[in-house]
Amino acid sequence: MIKKIISLHKSSASNRAVINTAVIYGQRFFAAALSLITTPIILNGLGVQDYGLYTLTIGFVGMLAVLNWSLSSSTQRYTAFAIGEKNTLKLNKVFSSALVIHFLYGLLLLAIIAIISRFYIGSLLNIPVGKLEDTKNILYVVGLLSFISIMSIPFLGILRAKENFIDISIIGITESVLKLGIAFTIVSLTDNKLVIYSLLLLGISVISLVIYYFIVKLNYKEVIISLKFYDKELVKGMFSFLSWSLLGSLSLTSRNEGVQILINLFFGVAKNAAYGIAMQINVAMSILSQGIIGSLSPQIIKSAGAGEYDKMIFLMRTMSKFATFSISLFAIPFFFQCPLILKLWLTNVPQETIIYVRLIIIFGQVMLLSAGIQTVFDAIGKVKIYNIWVSFILMLNIPIAYGFFKMGFPSYTIILVGMCLELISLNVRLRLLKKYLHFSIKEFYFDTFFRVFLPTIALSTILYFFLLIPLDNFLKLIATFLIVFILYPVIIYNFSLERKQKEFFETKFKKLIRS
Repeated sequence: MIKKIISLHKSSASNRAVINTAVIYGQRFFAAALSLITTPIILNGLGVQDYGLYTLTIGFVGMLAVLNWSLSSSTQRYTAFAIGEKNTLKLNKVFSSALVIHFLYGLLLLAIIAIISRFYIGSLLNIPVGKLEDTKNILYVVGLLSFISIMSIPFLGILRAKENFIDISIIGITESVLKLGIAFTIVSLTDNKLVIYSLLLLGISVISLVIYYFIVKLNYKEVIISLKFYDKELVKGMFSFLSWSLLGSLSLTSRNEGVQILINLFFGVAKNAAYGIAMQINVAMSILSQGIIGSLSPQIIKSAGAGEYDKMIFLMRTMSKFATFSISLFAIPFFFQCPLILKLWLTNVPQETIIYVRLIIIFGQVMLLSAGIQTVFDAIGKVKIYNIWVSFILMLNIPIAYGFFKMGFPSYTIILVGMCLELISLNVRLRLLKKYLHFSIKEFYFDTFFRVFLPTIALSTILYFFLLIPLDNFLKLIATFLIVFILYPVIIYNFSLERKQKEFFETKFKKLIRS
């Protein structure tokens, strides 16, 4: 069976997209299931305060590691283009140069974290009494964890450009199983739980990096790890691309990690715990869309390289729609049954977690509308103006939310601000893309807003009135999911998909069944 899957994976681009989607989804679903099991164990093992402190330190280090996303995007693009051109020499130059860049950046990040932790952390964050030393130790460990993650990026770039999602998924499953084991270990401990938890996570990252190294070294003989391939001119080109992507990184950092810091400064680590749980659910939900995004992104980049721009735009719209649909299938019932699910899942639910979760679910749906647009801009290499405009809009999230917090607004206001800015940036993204490519903005809006949100609103209305019926809560929970699982796919297929997208879906689905 495995040999047949691998054979189909190598046979054609369309088969690879189908197999990649199936593999990514399988791994992501498995990871989501284990994550849902792991989170309440860790929350109960660490307690609300330590769990909030850990999510805060992760966010703080993530804010410092602002270049991560830009480096990953730049490495992925240059690696994919070198492979698409079948230029082995260029591929080795890209890979070796990327390793040097990531290593130096990782060292710089570690130095910054060490200085901040040693001299400034107490004045920068709202740390509970008696937790300052623990926070410093955790920051050191999380910094090392980030360094390992940074060094993994070039290896992941090779695997993703080669569309080797099978090995990536196996490693992801292994990480999830190990993290579940760590959760049970933490519960049995009595002292230094948070520090030991961080150290064990660091160990998992080291193991993953070693595995990535040997997969690339053994399976891709054309990829040679050597400093002799370091190319200064290529590095300049990568940094030119990266410099404008940096603005995008800054906006993403302010919207994600920056939110944690601002919430901490105004409301403390308890709200960090609530926000951390909401984001954990968002990550689990986003797994449903990553299979679509992960499998179609290489096809979009390769379509750009081949000059097939009509196909690229079609894939962009299809990615946005299918990614949104894949999440909505679970997000809609979860939204309505959030209080009961959280009570069953966590038992001890931190204050305001329910409203955080509901708003994050909506926010995630809004962000997916532009899922394919960023990939298109990266593919055509037009990142300068794009990142200037979009990043400026998204970075307004922190100062605007800061103003609302100073006026006494609740902590979840920052999510509403981010949602409004995301809708504004979607319109700007499309206007900018129109300057470089011929496509219909009206068609995009019709295809996403009308054909995506109208079925969602219709189904949500049905659920709202259904939940008014006096039934047992558990019966309502089961019935809610059944109603969505039965009605939503039928509505989507008959109302939301245009003819070409139906053909695209049917082709991929039939190939997946045959495999």
